[in-house]
Amino acid sequence: MPVRTAAAPAFTAGLCEGTEYTPSEQMLDISGIRLDHFNDGNIVPMYGTTDRGTSAAVDAPVCGVRDVDGIAKSEWMYCTDFDLDPCAGVDENGLPVDKHNDEMGATVPSSGNPDLSADDLAVISWLLQNPAKLDGVVSGNGSEDARSARQTLVWCVSDYDNPLMADFKSLCDRNIGDDERARIVEIMNVTQTLDLVRKTPATGTLKAGETAVFTLNTNMYRKPINVQSSAGTELTVCGDNAKATLSANQLTVDGRGDAPTAVDLCLTAADGGDYSVTASVIPDSVENLHWNTAGAQCQVFASFDTVRPALMNASASVGYAAAPTTTPATTTPATTTPATTTPATPVVPIVPIVPIVPIVPIVPIVPVVPVVPGAPVPSQPVATPAAPAPSAPKQATGPRPVAIDGGAAEQNSGRNVAVAVTGLGLVGMAAAGAVALRRKRS
Repeated sequence: MPVRTAAAPAFTAGLCEGTEYTPSEQMLDISGIRLDHFNDGNIVPMYGTTDRGTSAAVDAPVCGVRDVDGIAKSEWMYCTDFDLDPCAGVDENGLPVDKHNDEMGATVPSSGNPDLSADDLAVISWLLQNPAKLDGVVSGNGSEDARSARQTLVWCVSDYDNPLMADFKSLCDRNIGDDERARIVEIMNVTQTLDLVRKTPATGTLKAGETAVFTLNTNMYRKPINVQSSAGTELTVCGDNAKATLSANQLTVDGRGDAPTAVDLCLTAADGGDYSVTASVIPDSVENLHWNTAGAQCQVFASFDTVRPALMNASASVGYAAAPTTTPATTTPATTTPATTTPATPVVPIVPIVPIVPIVPIVPIVPVVPVVPGAPVPSQPVATPAAPAPSAPKQATGPRPVAIDGGAAEQNSGRNVAVAVTGLGLVGMAAAGAVALRRKRS
C-alpha cells in the first residue's frame, strides 16, 4: 500500500476514460470519510459505467480514484465475481454504500481473487491490457460499449462455470474459447522481446527520397506496440508482412508462442538529416494489475495499473544526405573595351597647280632705216638701249591664256580636308454496436 507523505485536502476527482454521462457532484466529491479512505492509500469507488441516476446499484466496471505518487488517478475497475455486489454506490451524503444503501467500509487492496487459477489470472491480465473482440465489438476503456465487451470477456474467464452464466456460454465459446485462452497463456508465460535494427542500408547514409528499411522483432502478439518515426518522414509496413498492421502509430503483430516475428518497416525522408524510428510497449504481466475489494460480500475488482508499469523501448536511426543544391551559373558579361580610333592624319589633297603662263611684254624692235646714198652723212653710232625701267605690263594684245583643264586659269586654289571615324559595339506542393452483459441487481 502506498504511503502518503502528507494528507490530501478535499477535491473533485476527474472522470475515468471514456465516461459518457455526467456523474453527480456527490460521486466526484472526495471529502469526509471517502477522503480518509483515499489518504489511507485505498481506491475510492465513484460511479458505474452506465448512468443509473441516483440509484445505489452500480453497473460494472466501476470508476474509482486512488493516489499514485501524489497524483489522484481515476481508472476503471473490472469485476471478477459475476454474482456479487460491487459495493460502489454513493448516497446523498457522499457516503459509500452497497446496493441496499447500507454504509460500507473502505475498498482495500487485495492479493487477488482466490477463486481464480494462475491461468485465469494470466488471461484476465491480458484482457485488461489489450484489445479483444466480442462478436465484432473491440474491447477497451474508451466507450460504454467497449467497456461492456471487456467486462463480459472477463466474466467469461472468471465465471465461465457459474450457473448464472449458463445462458452466455455460447457467447464465451465464440469469442474466448479454449484455444484462444491457451494462446493467451502462452503469451503471458514467455519472455517477451522487442528489438529494432536498421536493415537497409546496414551502414552509411541515403540520398534524400530513398527508402530505409528497419526490422522490428517481437513476440508480443496481438498487442499494440507504439511505433513512431521522426517528423518529416513517412513510415509504413513493407515487404512480406501479412501478419502485421500499422494504424495511427500502433503496430499489431499476429502470432503465438515464444518465437519472435520479424516485421519490416520502410521509412522515407525528403530532406537531408538524421531520422529515427522508435518502438515502445508495456509488456504483459499479471504484476500490472492491482486488486481491491470492500469485503467478502462484495466484488473483487481487477484494475490495470496505467501508471507504474515500465516501458520496453527500442530504437534505430538512419542518416540522409541533403540533396545537392544547384547554384545557377552566373554569367559575367565580357567587358568590351571600346576601340579607340585614332583619326588619320588628314590627307591634304594635292591640287595640281595650273601653271600661269606669264605675259611677256613684247619689246618692239626699232627698224633700221637704210640710208639713201647721197651725200655722205656722217655716221653716228647707235647706242645700245639701256634696260627698260619697270613698268606695268602692257595689255595683252591677243586672247587670254587658257588653263590646262580647259577652265579659266586662277592665281590661287583653296584646300579640302577629309577625316574618317570608326563606330563602337557592345555585348548579355470502433466499432458499431455492442453486447452489454449486465445482471439486474435485486
